[in-house]
Amino acid sequence: MFGFLKKKEKPVFITAVIAAGGASARMGGENKLLAEIDGLPVLAHTLRAFQQNPRISEIVISAKADLLVTYAELARDFGITKVSHVVAGGVSRTESVYRGVCAADPQATLVLVHDGARPMVPQAVIDRVIDGLQANNCAAAAVPVKDTIRQVDPETGACVLLDREKIRAMQTPQGADRQLLAAALKNCLDNGIAVTDELAALETLGVKPVLVEGAYENLKITTQEDLVLAEAFLTEGE
Repeated sequence: MFGFLKKKEKPVFITAVIAAGGASARMGGENKLLAEIDGLPVLAHTLRAFQQNPRISEIVISAKADLLVTYAELARDFGITKVSHVVAGGVSRTESVYRGVCAADPQATLVLVHDGARPMVPQAVIDRVIDGLQANNCAAAAVPVKDTIRQVDPETGACVLLDREKIRAMQTPQGADRQLLAAALKNCLDNGIAVTDELAALETLGVKPVLVEGAYENLKITTQEDLVLAEAFLTEGE
């Protein structure tokens, strides 16, 4: 009779790599990750989102070398127990994320990469990205664009109207099989390929990712005005 008992499946180990090495160039000299929204640092909000998601097993923070202790202490102070490493990033986002992926626990089979400056990511978006990458090996959050979009020739100034129904604004998390993502990032680093996000790196290997529904409140903090907008989203959700 015991032969009919189902073997319990082992949970998938998922690491979230938080890219926290941005320059904060448009914040008037203030570190945007330490700026506050509703009394908490931006980075604390971001880390809490992944701390609270039961499908995330581990968090790795990739940051500037001079902020490693600051961010490690922030994680400790706000009870972010899933943080296993705070690693020094590189000279580019690609190198920084690659170092974060390499620092992940050997058990990790899937990795989500998320901007430290996106503190308002909903749990549903994290879950949709995980579901998408489990079905397709790689996935990312994205939202439809709201504005009319034109592509401009920088030399002539001529422009072409693009069909916004076919255009998406990319967000994070962006997730992939760990080995696949590491190979894609290393390929870019070894061959001097400049990419702006993880999906672009994966596409250099011929991978075709899927996009899942993001959220407009999952905005990236870039300017002081974004802090006000993020706080408005937070207040609206209460």
